[in-house]
Amino acid sequence: MYLQEILEVGIGLVFMWLVLSIAVMQTQEWISNIFNWRAKDLEQTIRGLLSNDEELTRKIYNHPLIASLYRDRQTRRNPRLPSYIPPDKFVLALFDLAMTAGTEASPLRKIFKDVHTEMDNFEDPDQRKLAQEDWVAILGTARTIASSGLGQAAVDSLKLQIHAYADKYPEMQGAIELAMPQVDLYYETLLADQRAADALGQSDLTLRQVRLGVIALQSASPELKATLTTLLQNAETVAEKGEQAVAAARTSVEGWFNNAMDRLSGAYKRKAQLVSFIIGIAFALLLNVDSINIATSLWREPTLRQAIVAQADQYLDVTAEIVTDTGESADINLSISDLKDQLAFLTLPFGWHTAPFDTGGKQCAYIPLSANQVIGFPSVDSNGNAICKQIDNIPIDLPGWLSKVFGILISGFAAAQGAPFWFDLLRKMVNVRGTGTKPGEN
Repeated sequence: MYLQEILEVGIGLVFMWLVLSIAVMQTQEWISNIFNWRAKDLEQTIRGLLSNDEELTRKIYNHPLIASLYRDRQTRRNPRLPSYIPPDKFVLALFDLAMTAGTEASPLRKIFKDVHTEMDNFEDPDQRKLAQEDWVAILGTARTIASSGLGQAAVDSLKLQIHAYADKYPEMQGAIELAMPQVDLYYETLLADQRAADALGQSDLTLRQVRLGVIALQSASPELKATLTTLLQNAETVAEKGEQAVAAARTSVEGWFNNAMDRLSGAYKRKAQLVSFIIGIAFALLLNVDSINIATSLWREPTLRQAIVAQADQYLDVTAEIVTDTGESADINLSISDLKDQLAFLTLPFGWHTAPFDTGGKQCAYIPLSANQVIGFPSVDSNGNAICKQIDNIPIDLPGWLSKVFGILISGFAAAQGAPFWFDLLRKMVNVRGTGTKPGEN
């Protein structure tokens, strides 16, 4: 019976929500760019992947492959973090860092960090210099073992060198004895991994260096070491040759990274929708975008309703595509100001209206501070006389306030759905209306 009228009211509401959604989406993008939300969320997620290891996260972001993605890198002293990192670049950077960790002496440095502290406490500068030189020689031996091939004899020789160092510098004896169990565990793990690789016939140097690097992460990031070890083992299971194992390992780690990015994308969308709802409520309050009141006006005024529908038809003819999820579209950006002018011309019930009122001789004030003042908006009339105005379309009873609150909430919820959603729905509704009989036609 009133299907056509109901459809036209729906088109008017959807059209109005589309305008609000565009404004909300662009405001949200503006806020997001100012606070760099995407980049910060990405950095937090990557730090979580790396077991909240600040040092390793910093190394990943400082790697040339990742540092090249920084925004304003050439023009700013502190460039903004990238908001997107390709999976292949992340994996290559992580593998590069792992390979470096697996062929240097940094694990030994971390294990013997107390030795460095004791060394700095030497009062005799000549003795301190000599102790430092001897310790550098030990680290050189450790680096040679890691980069050229592991063996029990080489590891035993390194341990003897460390004990000899402790005998030469008794001040270091306590720190070295406390660290030696960690040294034994570290090299036992390395030797066991080497024997397992030899048993499987895996001689690829790149994959071996990555495995050594993963083991080197044990002291700093045990959780990351366990995760990467599992991924490498799965890759080696499906591979028959060394090069295939490296490719499979990279694919496996890329999948791990992509899964984290999918979770990040979902979390960001939920946060963006919440922010859109808040911004939508703010806009609806500021502009008095009351969906219930607007729907009532459209239902009661056929001329207004049909004019809105005509504007929607025209808008769809001009605008071929709606904005993307990031709020970027030349067509939409160019038509926003024109669209606002058209809606203003249609005199939709937007905004808060003010009207003069009798103050009863009291002074008009935004914030009354005494009994001689009354709340209002000081203004002047056309003759230059001082007058006081109040908002005249504020509800005066409980049902009116409930209707207003629900109308504002509906507008905010609608704005949170995004402009693409309302654009597609508007297009479908206009197409449905176009297939039926329009008012005035037989």
